[in-house]
Formats: sequence, C-alpha cells, structure tokens
Amino acid sequence: MARIRPLIRHARRHPRYFAHLLLRKAQFASRYRWIAAHGASDEPRPKPLVYKLMLNWRCNLRCPMCMLWGDVGWVKPRVEHHDTELSWDVIEKIFASGLPFNSSFILSGGEPLMYEHFGRLLVKLREHKKFAIICTNGLLLDKFEAEIDGNPYPTFLISLDGHEATNDALRGKGVYRRVMANLERVQRLRRPPFLAIQFTVMPENVASITSFCEEMVARGVDWILLNPGWFVTPRQAQDYEKFMADHFGVEAHTDRGYVREYDYDKAEFERQLRQVRERSWPIHIGSHIREPEWVTDFIDTPDKILGDRLCYKQWLRLDVLPNGTVPPCVQFPDYTVGDLVAEDVSTVWQGEKNRRFQKVISKESLPVCAKCDNLYLYGPRSS
Repeated sequence: MARIRPLIRHARRHPRYFAHLLLRKAQFASRYRWIAAHGASDEPRPKPLVYKLMLNWRCNLRCPMCMLWGDVGWVKPRVEHHDTELSWDVIEKIFASGLPFNSSFILSGGEPLMYEHFGRLLVKLREHKKFAIICTNGLLLDKFEAEIDGNPYPTFLISLDGHEATNDALRGKGVYRRVMANLERVQRLRRPPFLAIQFTVMPENVASITSFCEEMVARGVDWILLNPGWFVTPRQAQDYEKFMADHFGVEAHTDRGYVREYDYDKAEFERQLRQVRERSWPIHIGSHIREPEWVTDFIDTPDKILGDRLCYKQWLRLDVLPNGTVPPCVQFPDYTVGDLVAEDVSTVWQGEKNRRFQKVISKESLPVCAKCDNLYLYGPRSS
C-alpha cells in the first residue's frame, strides 16, 4: 500500500500526465527490446522518444556546484557561450519533424525560463500536446502564470538544496523565500502543474535530507528527487580527455566543470537515505542512489558504475545545445554529431557520427560516465 499511495495521488491530481507516464513506460520497454535486438548495428533507429533542449547557457544564479557556472564551471570562462540561445527556427524544425506519439521534452539550460521564447514554447507544447519536464531554479515562475494556468503539459523540476538557511548559503540570500512564494502562486492557479523538487545532496545539507522531504511534502509538491552532487576526479578527467582525443579527435574540456572533491559524512548520508526509504510518504521520493549501501562506493570509487553500464539514453533521447548542435551526451558536449541549424532531425539521428558514438559506447563507457544521471534514469531497471 505504501507504494500505491503516491500513484493514486498522482493519478488524481494530474491524470493526463499520469497516463502519459504509463504509456511512456510501455514505449520505453519496447525500445529496450529493440536495443537488445539491434544495438549499435546499422539498422535504422526508431525516432527519439525524448528531446532535451538546452535553451540557453545563461543563468541568474551562481551555485558553487554547477558544472556550467559554479566554482569550476566550464561555461563561465567561455564568454562566447554566454548569450547563445536556441534558435526558434530549430524548435520549429523539431516540432515539424514528425514527433512520435507520446514523445516528450526536457527543457533545460542555463536557466530555461530566461529563454527569450519561453512563453511561446509553453504555448507550443499545448498546441502539440507534448509534455515537458522543465529544469529550473524557480525564480521566474511568476512571469509565466498565464501560459501555465490550465496547461497540463509543462511540468516543473525546481532546484532547492535544503531548508532556507542552507539553501541560501549555497544559492544566494533570499532565494528560498522567492522560490517558495512562486511555488505558492503557481499552486493557487486553477489547474496547478506537476511540481517536483530536485535536492542536490551536498556535504552542507546531507543531515537534513529527511526533514527537507517532510517540509516539501507539507508544502504540497508532487515529487522529490534526491540528486547526489556529481563529481569526477582529476585522473578521470585526464582519462576522458585522452579517450575523446583518441576515439573522436576532439579536444575535450567540459569535464573540468565536474572536477571537485566533496567531503561527505558517508554514514549520515546512508542513514538519511535509509530513513527516507523506510518511511511511508504520500508522494514518490527517488534518488539516483537506489540503495543506501551504494553511498560509500558512489563517493569513494567515483569511476565505479553502480547501475546499468550501457547508456540506453543514446537510443531514446536527442539532445540539442543552444547553438543548435547535437551532442550524444549533453553532460559532456565536447563531441557533436550534427547541427540542426543546417540539417534535419532525421539526418542527424540516423547519421554516421551518431552511429559511431553508439558503437563506441556499446563496447565501453567513457571514463566519466559512472555518476551520470542518464545511467540511472534510462534503462530496463529504472523504467
């Protein structure tokens, strides 16, 4: 009953989105069977079921752990990227490409709500009846109430990293109250959207995981994702850069946005995850660390893959950067397989460069793959 209760609540509050997720589960299962049968062969690939659009690189926060704008963020020193936004023509091209039934989007950045055409894109989702997960810091939600109200297709994954004092120490003074005010405003709409919280687990907030979940449940959110801080070691970064040069002839640099060390209290981290796991909650609370016992390996052996080794995402999702280029991996976009400014979606998806990456990834993982959330979000055991 403890597992069924969140599902019943979800179905009652957001019936269309719940139906979409049920159907997507079946579609993903079918795609996994295709991958098992054909994998990295030269068979034509079925169309992507998910499209992740990095709408921009800009952000109105400077969170220290951010791989883009944080203490070691790779976008920060690259001024040429700062004002780049995804062309509306590229978005039109994607929507006109013959999107599969029940396909969906992930809208990210930067801060996607700073995108020049964001309101227009929300209307577009409604016109085409396409759901989208929007990864946001929540500071600009109030600017789009008109486009959100009564629109069941945008869903929001809002980043908060603890109770007010802890969150604001990481994200900036006053951020927590501003986000909470916007959350409450959106919840008062005629038909509030699906609202989820992403909590990045850091050494500063690890002891408050359970109490933070209690607070968010009390505030009426629909889902909580406990996302452990992602890092790679200097050795992993060196190995990755050599791997990319040897296999694809590119000079990699985006891995440097993840090179850091976190001094976690591992025993407390594991205790908190176990506490969350053993309690009955009215909503689903998930984590890339599926078992509390994984905590030590996650921290002490950052190159150890704890879930599925194969990156199934490569056959499920098309990623697009703000300049219109398509990387096989949006987390480390050093290698690109096409350009949607000049090419159509099918040409890029079916292209030789994309197949080449899939063949490489089928045989071995990149040296920085172990902590990638795509390994935990996509795959037969996670669906």
